[in-house]
Amino acid sequence: MILAILSGVVLYMVSGMIYYSVVGNRWIDLLNIKPEQPNYGLLTLVTLLTSTLLFGVLQLSQAETLLDGALTGGAVGAIVALAYAKDFIFGLGANSKKPAFIYFIAVGYHVIALTLIGTVMMFFI
Repeated sequence: MILAILSGVVLYMVSGMIYYSVVGNRWIDLLNIKPEQPNYGLLTLVTLLTSTLLFGVLQLSQAETLLDGALTGGAVGAIVALAYAKDFIFGLGANSKKPAFIYFIAVGYHVIALTLIGTVMMFFI
């Protein structure tokens, strides 16, 4: 259990570093924000909680195969995408140059990462 959760934390952070190293500059430009140093302690805590909850969802769903893990992680990613969609409908990103593009950058990371994490966690279940 601990190894599954910790692998999820590491994979979430590494995939974020890779994903945003590719699209991050464009994302920052479209949001018209000045990049700041994140609070790594809080970031790690939220990532740990997300990984723990995904592990719990995998357990509750009785996932048994890598495909089960991928589909469950992807479903959780889809839920995150829908939550982001609601925020965008209410105007999050309205002051940006391309709100739809920003939305897909933001949710794309979570859908991809949670799908990968769900798959990798199955090696530990």
